[in-house]
Amino acid sequence: PAPIPEPAPTPTPATRSTPYAPIHNRPTSRVDVDRKRVGCERPTMDANALKKAIAKDGLAPVYLLQGSEQLRIEDAVRVIVEAAVDDPNDPMSVTRVDLAEGKRSAKDVIAACRSIGLFVSRTAVVVRAAELLDKKKDEREEMTKYVTEPVRAATLILKASKLNGSTSLVKRIKKNGKVFTYNELKGREAVGWTQSRAKSLGHGMDWGAAQLVCELVGTNLMRLSQTVDQLSLFVGREQPITEQAAEELLAATRSHSIFELVDAVGQRRTASALRHLSGMLEHREPPLRILAMLIRHFRFLWQVGALRAAGKSPDAAASLLKLHPFQAKKMYQQATKFDDHILRTAYERLYETDVRLKSSRLDGRVIMERLVMDLCAGRRA
Repeated sequence: PAPIPEPAPTPTPATRSTPYAPIHNRPTSRVDVDRKRVGCERPTMDANALKKAIAKDGLAPVYLLQGSEQLRIEDAVRVIVEAAVDDPNDPMSVTRVDLAEGKRSAKDVIAACRSIGLFVSRTAVVVRAAELLDKKKDEREEMTKYVTEPVRAATLILKASKLNGSTSLVKRIKKNGKVFTYNELKGREAVGWTQSRAKSLGHGMDWGAAQLVCELVGTNLMRLSQTVDQLSLFVGREQPITEQAAEELLAATRSHSIFELVDAVGQRRTASALRHLSGMLEHREPPLRILAMLIRHFRFLWQVGALRAAGKSPDAAASLLKLHPFQAKKMYQQATKFDDHILRTAYERLYETDVRLKSSRLDGRVIMERLVMDLCAGRRA
């Protein structure tokens, strides 16, 4: 029989190809999390999972919620309190104790756990700044005694930045209760959280839009939550939150500096480029976030340049690349300053800088300044 011919390759548009995929679109490694289980300790459990776990297994008498991400901790507190008492807004059902207040101590916490009102059958006690127990041995020992034999009608919730896991208090909590750690999300986890937040408000949100929001805002969940709320109002009820919507609402807050920085690089004005970079760093923009915005900007410059060479208008570029018309027009002008060789060299330097920021012990500012100087000189490291 005659051999079956090989299928013809799928034709591709005659556009410039980049030597590297956009760095911020590459798969990122999972956050380094201690997966070792000790007693009832888990690295984390989001609000929805916690709610399901409580419905299935019931409440624990003691919870330790620790970490740097306060929004996730507060979400967990809300879920636990709603499950623990009939009315979370009733001050007789929920007691809050702040150990950072000078006159508050472990005795106040224990007294609240053991004081059940006449009109309530259960109580919840929420303790802030529980990390101070690490510094107060006597109070820590009192709390350890209580956790050993907790009141079943009370649910104790300790909030802390971190408690020493080797103390008898934490060991008892692991045995009789649950410990959850909530630290700032990174990479893909933050993008997924942003999508979930949009869904909870009744909006669809694709990965690209969520990723752009994380690049522009950062991964602090309080800021991300506020941003998604703003986007919800911006797009309207039940409308999808698109990348274009995020561009229109958010990019203006940072794109001006990026445009100025890239303009200075294109004109080989090293001093001006370094000044714009310094301004962004002084406004507490993390180096990796600045790099991500530069990568994204140069990727669009490459694509806009290809469309311009093909005779496309700025409006057509805006439509094809899903850019705001204003941004497409500015990139159309900038693209005239960068030929293929310059863009290829810039991409190589961006990739090398990404590796250095993630692996080198050098200060991030120094690495970014070297990047800008090399981009202005049109050379590789």
